[in-house]
Order: sequence, then structure tokens, then C-alpha cells
Amino acid sequence: MTCLNNRLLNNRLSFGFAAILAAAGLGPWTVAQAAPQSSAAVVADDDVLESQIGASLKNDNELAPRKLDVDVKRGVATLNGKVRTAEEKSRAGRLADVKGISRVNNAIEIDPKIDQSKIDAASDKTKSGVNKGVDASLNAADKAKEGAQKGVGKTEEGVGKAADKTASAIGKAGDKVTDTSITTRVKTSIAGEKLLQNSAIDVDTTEHVVTLKGTVPSDAAKARAGSIASGTSGVTRVVNQIVVKVN
Repeated sequence: MTCLNNRLLNNRLSFGFAAILAAAGLGPWTVAQAAPQSSAAVVADDDVLESQIGASLKNDNELAPRKLDVDVKRGVATLNGKVRTAEEKSRAGRLADVKGISRVNNAIEIDPKIDQSKIDAASDKTKSGVNKGVDASLNAADKAKEGAQKGVGKTEEGVGKAADKTASAIGKAGDKVTDTSITTRVKTSIAGEKLLQNSAIDVDTTEHVVTLKGTVPSDAAKARAGSIASGTSGVTRVVNQIVVKVN
């Protein structure tokens, strides 16, 4: 009888001790293994970080003109693209180092001439369009002059008759178009001259006389601008009022 009572007492003590452990979170039946983060959750987090960094790069005043790509995989951000200076590259790296990013792989290239290449491409397109416009204007002027001299009502393309127009009126129109086309042609030639890239030159043409105004960094640049103007078809005289301004 005594042994039975002792056994019951021991069982009660064991159960009570186990209950205490369970209440304290130490019992084997209360310990739960934390489930590992799913790959879908990781991808979702990477997408959010990627969008956040991309928005920061696009909204930054210095980096907005650059075409930068960002890719985030398992918390590692990889940056690609081109910038003009090392400072811009470092700035992009700092913007990518946000909360949730464990490492930034900054693979951005530094290209000091990146802006110049864009300017050259835009200049080439502009020159092409201007040249076409100049050629069209010159053709129209030649046709108008020919019609004025002949005093007939027909252009080379046979568009219509001009017999009801006086020769003097057509001549004035031809002169006006020629001055405009000369100005355009001189400006185009100056824009394409490397020696004059850092210059600010204004061109004005009146009765085939070209007047140049503005500033250039050297005497050679001033002389080159005058040479370009005087060598342009239709120009009778050049007034070179350009000022040489050495920085």
C-alpha cells in the first residue's frame, strides 16, 4: 500500500513539473520550429526592393538623365549602365543601399563623354533636317527668280502660272528667301565646326551681307567663323563683330 502511494506521488510530481515547464515555454510539446521563408516570399521582397531603388534612381536630379538598370536577387542589388563621373557612380550605389539590401554590386561604367555623344547624335539629326530645309528653300528661291526674270507664269515643276505677278514683287520674295537660307546654312556650318563648339555666335543676313556677333575663346575661332560665313554660297560680304573672350 505504501509503495502504491509513493508511485502516485511521484507521478503527480512529474506531471506538475512538466506543466511548469510547459507554462514557461520549455516543454518539448511547446517548442515549434520556425518555418523557413518560402522562395515566393523572397522573390516578392526582391521585386519590392528593386522597384524602390529604381524609383530613387529615376527621381534623383543628377542620375535621372542616365539609363541605369537595377536587379535584386536574394537581397543583393546589382547596378548596370553608364554615368559621367565616379561621384555619380557612388551616388547610385548609396541610393541602392536601402534597408533590406545585404550587398550592392555596383557594375556601373564611367564614361566622361556620355553627354557629348548624346549632343553629337542630336546635332547630326538637326543638321540633316536643316540641310533638307535649306535645299528646299534654295530651290524655291531659284525658281522664283527664274520666273521673275522670264516674266512668265510657270515654275520648273509646272505647279501654276505667275503671269499676274510683277517681276519686282517676285524678286523681293526671292531675295528674302535667299537671306534666310544663307543664315541657316551659315549656322549649320558653324554648329558642325569643332573649333567653335564652345562658342556663342549669332548670325544675321541682310541683302546677302552676313553679320556675325557673339563670343569665342580664341582668335583662331573668330577667324574660322568668318571664313565659314564668307565661303557660304550667296554671301557677298561678312561683317565679323565677334568678341574673343578667354576664360
